[in-house]
Amino acid sequence: MVHTKLRLKPKVKKITFLVLLAIVAVGSYFISGTFAKYTSGISGYDDANVAKWSWTINDTVIDTYEKATASNAFTFDLFETVKDSDGTSTESDVESGYLAPGMTGAFEVELVNNSEVNATYTIEISETQTNKPAGVSRIPIEYSTDGGTTWSTTITSGNSSATNIAKGGGTATKAVKWRWVYTTGDEGDATDTQLGFAANTTRPNVRIIATIVVTQVD
Repeated sequence: MVHTKLRLKPKVKKITFLVLLAIVAVGSYFISGTFAKYTSGISGYDDANVAKWSWTINDTVIDTYEKATASNAFTFDLFETVKDSDGTSTESDVESGYLAPGMTGAFEVELVNNSEVNATYTIEISETQTNKPAGVSRIPIEYSTDGGTTWSTTITSGNSSATNIAKGGGTATKAVKWRWVYTTGDEGDATDTQLGFAANTTRPNVRIIATIVVTQVD
């Protein structure tokens, strides 16, 4: 009986030691879990809208991409302000809607910047003539872009460099005067007469094209 008790004591001590280790391990886990810190996720936002791009050209509003790309040029009626050879009297000797020697007139390109950005613009004006009779190089019309001080058979816009036009309603106007000189000598009379006869079959025609380029100021 004495020998049996002596064998049990080491076994009891070993079990006690393992239990203590387990208690120490569990206690360490809960202690380490108490060292926490504040943490938050914070977000914010802001909005920005695109500035509008919109123009009015001779009372035509260009406010969509489709309208702007439908044509890259505007045509103007030479006959809207037809005057007699004195430049002031209303023409009454020629059928309305037609050109003849001695007639004068003018047209304007009017530009309004409805956009929300400043911009620059250029206006380039050109002429095409069609249905001229054989031997006639051109219908003898002259143009002035300086109010009638100087005249030329070729059109210059006077805006070779970009010109500023302010956002929110800035405006610009370009005026062009024209005339068919009434007397240019015998050679001129012959040309005029040929053009008049040609109108009996295929009418000679003059078209003015104004090309306007507008660019945002960066």
